Amino acid sequence: MNTSLMTSTEFYPMCLEKGDLKDFLTKISTNSRPVVVFGASIIGKIVIDLLDILDLQPLCFCDNDVKKQCQLFHGYEVISFVKLCADYPDAPLVIAAGRYFNDIKQQLTNAGFKKIYSDLDVISCIDFKKVPFSKVEKIVWYMAKLGKLSEIRDFPAGSLHIPRLNVVVTSCCTLNCEHCSSLMPYYETQSNFDVSMIIASLDRIFECTNLIYHVEVLGGEPFLYKDLPLIMNHLLGSGKILHIDVISNGTILPTDRVFLALKHKNVSVVIDDYGRLSVKKESVVNALKRFGIDYRINKHWAWADLGGFESRKRSEEQLTELFTKCNFNSCTELLDGKLYRCPRSSHGTKIGVVPEYIVDFIDILDLTIKEDFFKEKLRSFLYDKNFIRISLLQLKGN
Repeated sequence: MNTSLMTSTEFYPMCLEKGDLKDFLTKISTNSRPVVVFGASIIGKIVIDLLDILDLQPLCFCDNDVKKQCQLFHGYEVISFVKLCADYPDAPLVIAAGRYFNDIKQQLTNAGFKKIYSDLDVISCIDFKKVPFSKVEKIVWYMAKLGKLSEIRDFPAGSLHIPRLNVVVTSCCTLNCEHCSSLMPYYETQSNFDVSMIIASLDRIFECTNLIYHVEVLGGEPFLYKDLPLIMNHLLGSGKILHIDVISNGTILPTDRVFLALKHKNVSVVIDDYGRLSVKKESVVNALKRFGIDYRINKHWAWADLGGFESRKRSEEQLTELFTKCNFNSCTELLDGKLYRCPRSSHGTKIGVVPEYIVDFIDILDLTIKEDFFKEKLRSFLYDKNFIRISLLQLKGN
């Protein structure tokens, strides 16, 4: 499992006490104390948008990655830590570095910086209900990911929301990653999943839900899926999805037909950068720029070994604790007409390396389940589930 994009409030602690909010705003508004953002990253772009809502701009960015230094990040200079210490020793700093937040905070504290904040601190300074939605639209998916969407919109009682939905379109892949969280190397025969089944499954989910915050279209490698434009058109036509990411490994350059289907304000292409293995990365990026499609490059830093499938004989209490701590416990995955709460669960069940735990998924296309009951079953599956049975087998433990 690639861990470079893990996002959780565990990694984004708030640094401000309530009484510090006014002080924080005053300091980042003062020309002599301009804010510096630490982390030329996806979250760094979010911080730019958050500051823009406050009618503020960062002075510059700082990053420990030497490849980013002396470059421009969305029009702002990226400086080194040495230059930060020398030129801006009193600057307020907003850390935009995800899972590396605590490490960077310690680095800054050791260097004598006093005013250190997180992106959540900036969010806490904004009364989103007073902000025109046009200024918030770009960050809605991120607010949803943090569980803060209610700060932007009011929803009727009984609304059913899905925080994150993975839509798996293919098990075909151009790579063979040992610790793939989707278990692609375990598939004896790789294949594309039936487009009509995917669309029928999506339609039933759309009928029951008010909003889906974040959809990821993935495989395998989704650019190998010939019906990807049909899937994208169907997702975008639902009117119920805030943001869609298409996850590619940078090995396939799709046709112009695919790029045209991706050209939408609510769509981003995320390229997992595996270095020399991502042989088409530059060609894909150039095409995305040419078509005006938003994209992000997710630098592959490390793999997490999720362990094998041996029985761990855990109690329900232990399973609940594991599920609560899992970074992906808000994830749902649609695979072959069934909705799961975990990629390992979905693919493990599909290829038969784990038992088919019927409590770990919903058969979306089981029409014997009446609509009203299906909606409540889906609600319970999303909101009330304390653990999944695959955790008996999934993770390493004592």
